[in-house]
Amino acid sequence: MLVRKDFHVHESHSRDAPGALVEEYCREAEIKGMDEICFTTHLIISGPDTSNSIKAEEIPEYLEEVERAQSSTNVKLRVGLEVDYFPEEERRLESLLDEYPFDFILGSLHYIRGYDIGAMEGSMAFFGGRSLREALNIYYTDWKLAVESGLFDVMAHPDYFRKYLHYTIPEPPTLDDYGSMLFEAVESMVSYGVGVEVNSSGYRHGIGDCYPSLELLGVMKDGGVETVTVGSDSHRVEDLGSRLEEAVARLRSVSYEYICTFEKRRNHVLSLDEACSLI
Repeated sequence: MLVRKDFHVHESHSRDAPGALVEEYCREAEIKGMDEICFTTHLIISGPDTSNSIKAEEIPEYLEEVERAQSSTNVKLRVGLEVDYFPEEERRLESLLDEYPFDFILGSLHYIRGYDIGAMEGSMAFFGGRSLREALNIYYTDWKLAVESGLFDVMAHPDYFRKYLHYTIPEPPTLDDYGSMLFEAVESMVSYGVGVEVNSSGYRHGIGDCYPSLELLGVMKDGGVETVTVGSDSHRVEDLGSRLEEAVARLRSVSYEYICTFEKRRNHVLSLDEACSLI
């Protein structure tokens, strides 16, 4: 099965994707038979990972680069950002996001209360100093704040902390470990119309799974989250669309029958049959 849409793609303005050029992504999409991709370059304005971010003054050239590439391909190119959320930076983020005509904004949490949980050392420090339920209540408290900020269309990889969690806690977390704030965060997603991403990069991260877990996606489906996107989170051209068939299988397994795409921050719903094709 080929999934023809990928709504989480990093190009070279994400400094952790230095060789991932827009034009090369276009050629890769054509070869693979994909018909729509959304670039979601990192915007990180605080914390330890600002060096991986596009600079604010580079955003116009980023938009122009994607626009130029569109003239040489039939693949629909969408332009967006993956934005790290920091509660104290909401107004600054709002000003930046309102200034430009983005198609799609992903929200993400990599940095929690002074800990970079996207890095092994930070993850071990955050999860090693408290019970798992306490840690995840903190995580989903900030997740809820991100949802309620009104900045984001969709929240990316909602249990990204699983990337390095096994170094501290060998057994996979169960829903009992997630604590009460997860369910409050899901309620906020429904109230604010914010969606969830099924992200296939966990297969490249070594956890052998998508983000979110099957159980967590089921909580979101049962809780009424309607908007769902799929993304490879590729930082290399060759990873475009990687393992998205697994993401679609996960959606089917909890009874989602569609995925969503975005244009000019507006949600478009496609049946899974429309979004996929048999190879």
